[in-house]
Amino acid sequence: MFRAADNDPRYARRLAIIVPYRDRADHLGKFLPHVTAYFQQDKLDRNIRFSIHVIEQIGNDPFNRGRVKNCGFALVKHAHDYVCFHDVDYLPLWADYSWSQSPARLIWHGLTLGEDWENFFGGVVLFDKDAFERVNGYPNCYWGWGLEDHELGERCKLAGLDFERRDGTYMALPHKHAGFSAPGVLTEEARRNGAVFRGRQGNIAALLESDGLNSLAFNVVEKRPLSAQGQIIPHSFHYFVDLGALP
Repeated sequence: MFRAADNDPRYARRLAIIVPYRDRADHLGKFLPHVTAYFQQDKLDRNIRFSIHVIEQIGNDPFNRGRVKNCGFALVKHAHDYVCFHDVDYLPLWADYSWSQSPARLIWHGLTLGEDWENFFGGVVLFDKDAFERVNGYPNCYWGWGLEDHELGERCKLAGLDFERRDGTYMALPHKHAGFSAPGVLTEEARRNGAVFRGRQGNIAALLESDGLNSLAFNVVEKRPLSAQGQIIPHSFHYFVDLGALP
C-alpha cells in the first residue's frame, strides 16, 4: 500500500532520540512504552527509523544536562542522521518528529512553566546532525538546573539557524520542579546557573568555538540494551556516563 511518507525525504532519515536522565525511574518506566507505542501507531511518524538512547549521569555532582546531551550525540552520531533531545517527563500525544535541516522545537501544548513561544528552545528539540555540529552542541558549563537550552538558542542565532516552532501536544508527567524550592523561588543551583549565563552572555560567539562538542570529555561506564515492558527496543541503549569532577 502506498503511504504519503514513502517518497518524503523528511521520513527517510535515521532518528536517535536522546534522553538525558537521572533519578526518574517512574518517569522512564512510563516514557519508554509510551514512545515506542507512539512510533508504532502515529500516521506519519511510524515511518521514521528511530531508536532511543537514555544517557544517565553517574556520581553525586549536580546534573549537567547540556554535557549529558552532548555525550548522547557523540555516542549515536555515527549511525544516525538527526537527533531529538527529549525530556523524560513529556509524552507525545500529537507531534511531528520528521527531519528538518533547521533545528526545531517540537513541543508547545503541555508545557507547564509559561514558556515564551518565540524564544523557548527546550523540552523536546530536534537537530540535523550537521546543524548540531555547526553550533558546537550544548555548552558544558551548566551544573544543576537551567540555562543550557537558553545558550543553545543563542548559539543557533549566532550561526544563522532560526529554529522551527512546531505545535506538538504532550502530556507532562508530574514531578517537583528541580529549579524551584517553592513557587517562583529559584534554588541555589538555578541562581548559580543564572549568574553563569549572565557572565557568558556577551561572549557567546567566542565561547561557541571553544565550549561544546569539541571540548567534551566523558567515559562510558556501562552500556545496556534498552527494553520496554520486557521487550527489547531495537538498536536502543541505556548508557551510564562519567562526566568527570565538577570544576
